[in-house]
Amino acid sequence: MPKKLLLADDDVNAMAAAAVFFESHNFEVRTATDGITALRWFSTWQPDAVILDIDMPGASGYEVARHVRSTESSGKRTLLVAVTGAMPPREVAARCYQACFDLHVAKPAEVKSLAEFVILGITG
Repeated sequence: MPKKLLLADDDVNAMAAAAVFFESHNFEVRTATDGITALRWFSTWQPDAVILDIDMPGASGYEVARHVRSTESSGKRTLLVAVTGAMPPREVAARCYQACFDLHVAKPAEVKSLAEFVILGITG
């Protein structure tokens, strides 16, 4: 059974390229261009992993991550990855830690390395 991945980014071209890559590696992928849509997909679809842009319309990646963590049951933890190019690295690291992301990467993200992290993170 393919693993489920939610990609949320307002950069449609980058998101589309990442989606094609992950689909070619046997992931079922859903996409969102804003935080509100990402929250809806998360609650209705329950993905194994979520890659979130931090600066999105509607709700930031931080807000989405906090919501994901607040709704998880003790038996299932969703892998959360932040992608951003917006802030100084120390500030991003601190805010990602507070929002309980598993990893944060700078844009432009190297999709192959990101995929390796996601695959290892959800398969153990």
